[in-house]
Amino acid sequence: MGLAENLIGLGMPAEHAAALSTLTVSSAPSLTAAGGLTATGTTIADALQLTTFVNRISTTAASTGVKLPDAPVGSIVFVQNNGANALNLFPVNASGTLNNGSAGAAVTIASSAANICVRENAANWLVYVLARES
Repeated sequence: MGLAENLIGLGMPAEHAAALSTLTVSSAPSLTAAGGLTATGTTIADALQLTTFVNRISTTAASTGVKLPDAPVGSIVFVQNNGANALNLFPVNASGTLNNGSAGAAVTIASSAANICVRENAANWLVYVLARES
C-alpha cells in the first residue's frame, strides 16, 4: 500500500494525502530553522518573508505578519507564534492562497499557537492549526 493510501486510511483527506505523498527523500528540501524572529508589516507586501522551514516568531506587534517561503510543492513549513499578539500568516505572494481561500489573504495564528503548512500546489498551501502543550 502506498503512502497516500496509508494517510487516507488514517483519516487524512485524499487531496492532502496526495500532496504529502509526492515528497521523497531525494526531493525533500534540507530542513533549516530560525528562532527569535520579529513579525513586520500589516499586509502581504510588507510582512516578514520567512526563509526557513521551522520558524519561531518571538515578537508580534498588533496586526503584524509573516509570509510563507517560496518552497517546492510538498514542502512542510512550521510557524510558531510566541509573541504577545495574534500573528497574520500570508501566502508567498498576492496570487497565492491558504486553504483555497481568497488570493493573498492571511490566516491568524493565536499567541502560543502554531501552524503546520503544506504546499499543495503552486498556488495553495494547506494550513493546520496546532496548540502548544503547557
